[in-house]
Amino acid sequence: MSQYNGMTLTAAGLQLETKAQTGATLHFTRVALGDGQLAQGQILSALSDLISHKLNLPITTLDVTGTGTARMQTVLQNSELQIGFFAREIGVYATDPDVGEILYAVANAGDMADYIPAGGGADVVELILEVVTVVGQAETVTANINTSLLFTTQVESFDHYNSTDPHPNAPSLRAATASPTHFWGQVGGDNHLHPVSLDAAKAIILGGDGADISIMRGRIDQTEREMANIALRLEAEGIYPDYNTLLAEDFKIPDLVDQFSCDITSIVAGDDSIDVSTLRGIVPGAWYTISDGVGQERCQVKSVVKNGSTYRLIMMAAVINTYVSGQVTMYRTTAQIQTNSGQAEGSGDRRSAVWQPALVWTGINSNTSATLPLVTTASNAGAFTASGDIGYTADGAVTLV
Repeated sequence: MSQYNGMTLTAAGLQLETKAQTGATLHFTRVALGDGQLAQGQILSALSDLISHKLNLPITTLDVTGTGTARMQTVLQNSELQIGFFAREIGVYATDPDVGEILYAVANAGDMADYIPAGGGADVVELILEVVTVVGQAETVTANINTSLLFTTQVESFDHYNSTDPHPNAPSLRAATASPTHFWGQVGGDNHLHPVSLDAAKAIILGGDGADISIMRGRIDQTEREMANIALRLEAEGIYPDYNTLLAEDFKIPDLVDQFSCDITSIVAGDDSIDVSTLRGIVPGAWYTISDGVGQERCQVKSVVKNGSTYRLIMMAAVINTYVSGQVTMYRTTAQIQTNSGQAEGSGDRRSAVWQPALVWTGINSNTSATLPLVTTASNAGAFTASGDIGYTADGAVTLV
């Protein structure tokens, strides 16, 4: 672009700059180009207008540097230019509150001017020009900004990209907090984020202020527990066959309620294969619970193999525990049956009578045969001593004679 070698305040510009030091507004209106040449002895400060005006340029940005100067960006486009010209002179115009619009500052490139071709041809010109002019200690500096022609320079783009806080007024990701005060949400389809208080969010989601959430949670927990205990009672009464293990669905995930079970005919700790009595209902990829009424563990089926009368499951991982042969069952249930001791049981509490060594049974005639189920584990079996008129049935149950 033409080499202008700095702007010079005109006499009118100097007067306006002086007024601005005492509180008057220094308002820039436009930038203009011309092709006028300075006559012999003619000086820039004496000009009241461009010598030969050719093209007005809109101001797109204004920045007061704080060092007594202002930096303006303007856009040069030749799309509407009818006749090409040499851009020898450039002028900055401002509004004097007492006079009106004046030529505030001017520069002339003389023979170092570039040619601006007319529009509509092969040469398309679009340039961003930066003009720096003196504003002194003016308190208020403004300009007519044309926002329709704003451009971003490469430097500005990289500065924005590398900034640690490029959008200070917009929501940004921060570390998690344990005490949020509001959420962000949309209002209708306005495509903007708005702060939503926690109380307002509760009211929107729950249809109220959410004060009874803890009460509802307690009711839900109690309902789930009672449903699980009903299943346990039915199972203990023999309606569900595995009453010794007291394993029951807890109904906490309704979509996954499943009372499937099958006998395990062969299982070895450290092996990833299990033989079962049937493949009907086995789902590869699903999780199951293995239990013999004492120990238990969770497992996931990898694949299913049938070889004659042998039904074999290949598991994702090897079996961990050792189980009592002939008493092992595999269940698919959402119930969590593990306790601190690793003992298999039902949901939140036991619904079974535990036979203690000091328990005295009454109301049964000595000539009457009665079978009582004992709830025990391998860890406390030594606490029970069989003595007196006690026998054992074929299935291992204790019989009082």
